[in-house]
Amino acid sequence: MTTTQSAPITPAPAPAVASPRRGRAASAILALCAALFVLDAWWYWRDTRPVMSPAAIEGLMRREQYREAAAALRERLRRSPRDVESRLMLARTLGALDDPIGCARELHEVPFWWPDKPEVAFREGQSYLVAQRAKDAEACWLPLIKDDPLHPTPPDVLDAASDQLLGIYATEDRWDDAADVIWETYDRVGPDRRYRLLGMRINSELERVAPAASLPILERYVAADPTDWEALRARARALAALNRKDEAARDFRACLAGRPGDARAWRDYLTMLYDSGDQEGWAALLERPPAAADDEPEAWRHRGLLKEKAEDWEGALRDYRKALELNPYSMASRYRAAQMEQRLGHREAAEEDRKRADELRDARSALRSSFGKLLIAQAARDNHQPPADPDVPAAMRKVADLCGKLGWARLKEAYNALADRS
Repeated sequence: MTTTQSAPITPAPAPAVASPRRGRAASAILALCAALFVLDAWWYWRDTRPVMSPAAIEGLMRREQYREAAAALRERLRRSPRDVESRLMLARTLGALDDPIGCARELHEVPFWWPDKPEVAFREGQSYLVAQRAKDAEACWLPLIKDDPLHPTPPDVLDAASDQLLGIYATEDRWDDAADVIWETYDRVGPDRRYRLLGMRINSELERVAPAASLPILERYVAADPTDWEALRARARALAALNRKDEAARDFRACLAGRPGDARAWRDYLTMLYDSGDQEGWAALLERPPAAADDEPEAWRHRGLLKEKAEDWEGALRDYRKALELNPYSMASRYRAAQMEQRLGHREAAEEDRKRADELRDARSALRSSFGKLLIAQAARDNHQPPADPDVPAAMRKVADLCGKLGWARLKEAYNALADRS
């Protein structure tokens, strides 16, 4: 009997069931495509819709609708970042919105090749100063006073920028920096301006801004920018002059922490400690000088004072001589050197140093009187009055002679040159 073997039965495949994870992924992809489509449509609409014309924006500004004007100008600049006219309009608008920092930043973006870039840079500095950011304003104005034949600064902008810098330096008691500005601009200005600059240079030696007057301004500078070390140092000096020693010491320490190599802050702190009688703090600070202190005449004078206290007369004299090598016209160092020479039995040298110190003192005193007479003579000439006694050229030459005795060779030369032309 034949047995028939049947073929194996293959089970039917189960119906396919969609994976929940795949379904969610497909939905996400569809949603993303839809979002990208909408975003592309929005970008297309944003970049093709008409922008407001400058004339229409000017209308908004005339109606004092500054926020709407600013939004329209930003849209113009988004599409055309090199549209300088729109950027200048935006700066004006931000100024009207009482946003001087925003105004300054827009002015900064004006390219160097713009014909009115010097005036724009000057306005940028003004905007920073409105915001009490003196350090940023100074950075805007310093390039304007440089003698650059390829990018000359217009005379009116040069005068304005130098005046603003001199104002900051007077407030911050930075007379060496003020002298640099005066001589940087002196040869590029007219005769009337030269008279004024020379007068400011003399006054910077004879007068100082009262600490009580400068302190509120310095407070605002430091509050606006705590890293403005020059303003902070000036505030410390003003506080010390007003006998607020603890606050001054706080500011001096902050200056040295922020700029450890600042020899001027170290020198001023050293002077305050010595003048206030803090001998221990003074001696400790004197042992931690910044590297640049070796170029400070006052640093060597203080080193001499410390050696005096240890009765090291020869060492003190060497330090005073070093101070005089750096500044031969220091009355204080000259007197101290004379005293050390006397102690060491060098009577002729002591007499010579004492005589030289007396000459410096007398010349400074005479300069105040002679400069006052020069101002009177100039006023008489300018008002077409009879010649004053002395006349202008003679008064200038007297001032020039005294400037030479005090070591101000550039002032002597300038006053003699003006006397010759007068």
